[in-house]
Amino acid sequence: MAKATLVLVHGSWHCPDHFAPLIRDLEGHGYKCVAVALPSTQSPDQPPATLEDDTAAVRDAVLSELDQGKNVVAIAHSFGGCPTNNALQGLDPQTRSLAGSSTAVQALAFMCAIPLPQGASFLNGLGGKPTAIHDLRTENFCWVGEPGPEHYFYNDLSAEEAKKWCDLLQPQSWPACCDETTYAAYMDIPSSYLFCTKDQAFPFEAQKGLVNAATEAGARLDYTEIIEASHSPFLSRFEETSAFIRKVASV
Repeated sequence: MAKATLVLVHGSWHCPDHFAPLIRDLEGHGYKCVAVALPSTQSPDQPPATLEDDTAAVRDAVLSELDQGKNVVAIAHSFGGCPTNNALQGLDPQTRSLAGSSTAVQALAFMCAIPLPQGASFLNGLGGKPTAIHDLRTENFCWVGEPGPEHYFYNDLSAEEAKKWCDLLQPQSWPACCDETTYAAYMDIPSSYLFCTKDQAFPFEAQKGLVNAATEAGARLDYTEIIEASHSPFLSRFEETSAFIRKVASV
């Protein structure tokens, strides 16, 4: 059976290029990878994108693969868990089969991500107000707060490597963080979670709390792994992250 296409969704401030080491590894194992560019990571000179915009970007990428006869496994990092979990209504295997379609989203994989229950916002997940990491300099856009992205995202990379990836970061639309979700795909699609113990943006205990709450509410979070990595395992531990994704995709 043909391998599923892997649709990867980045988090706040990031872009598809941050997945480059991970994608190279996955492609070396025969997987097609599609990295979604979320509209909410953007120039502050443009109108701020919304969660609806991000959701549409993820859904369009997934549907494009499904329409080409490919099954999909969606992989989300950090904030990317919000639009990804929100974007897949009606694309689960059971619903697609009943509609006469032969392709579906077979699985979801979250990497220290923040998938939300229906009707919640990313801001809700932060306790209702920005945290230290969210430097809200204008009404509509936030940057990475002090002590900076090296601390929050890349604390297990060399200074040289960290700077390379910091240079790719862009501002984040704040309205996208405040919009409420309308769906929770992890209730219908088999899901997995990669916990990162050295994460200084979304700490390990907070990750566990989110997953426990989702599971208690009925989410299909069937499989988890724990690795000693920062908030960016796709950079610092990309081989282990690749192995996790391939295990999810092969189920």
